[in-house]
Amino acid sequence: MFAIKKIIGMITDPGIIVFLLLGFGFLRLLVTRGARKRGLGWIALGLLCFYLFTTAPLPNFLLKTLESRYEPVTAPQKFPDVHYIAVLSGGIRFNDAVPPTSQLEEFSAFRVVEGIRLFHLMSESPALIMTGAGPWKDMGNRMAAFAESLGVPADKLILENHAEDTHGNAVEVQPVVKNQPFLLVTSAVHMPRSMLIFQKLGMKPIPAPGDFRYSPYYFYNDFFPSGNNLTNMQAVIHEYLGLAYLYLFPGRAGQ
Repeated sequence: MFAIKKIIGMITDPGIIVFLLLGFGFLRLLVTRGARKRGLGWIALGLLCFYLFTTAPLPNFLLKTLESRYEPVTAPQKFPDVHYIAVLSGGIRFNDAVPPTSQLEEFSAFRVVEGIRLFHLMSESPALIMTGAGPWKDMGNRMAAFAESLGVPADKLILENHAEDTHGNAVEVQPVVKNQPFLLVTSAVHMPRSMLIFQKLGMKPIPAPGDFRYSPYYFYNDFFPSGNNLTNMQAVIHEYLGLAYLYLFPGRAGQ
């Protein structure tokens, strides 16, 4: 099932969608006689999707629908009995020659920073659970090194390196937190799906979203194609597909 989910995710990637639409349109122009209009129509649809996916309005609107479901934690003192902060991974950069703060993808880095912020604000200094795998099964180590470089003591870090997805993150965190409430840190766009998965496993996560990407403001450059907008669109589609999977197969809890 993990492989199937990855294949579906790849096919529904907005960049792949645009590529397929344009490719199909050009193919019809080249090999199908008398179908020029249809070929041009597919190309036009591909170009329209490219514009919608790479400019700010559509990705930004869809980001808001997910990111507005949970507020950031601004008063950690409200949770005096919380002893753990679970931080979910979000990608790695393959370069060991750079400092730990440059070895994580943007999603991961922002999540770890949010976890560190909460750690320093909470008087009880709860343990940070760094969970994630990566191709080399060392994502937790890299996240922990990032946190240590920014002042988190090593004895306050718990490393988990075996998860392949969000369900795997939850399975890794569960034996540590048991039935205790804990702060769950991940990107705001990823939080709705993460909460569902952790709750379906009987856990008591307290949402602590970070890495907010929605903006209520628009500038002229937001209406020109940008890789950042495409990245946001990829994240949104990935999350909505994941939520659809959870609602279609509630018994699998995201497996």
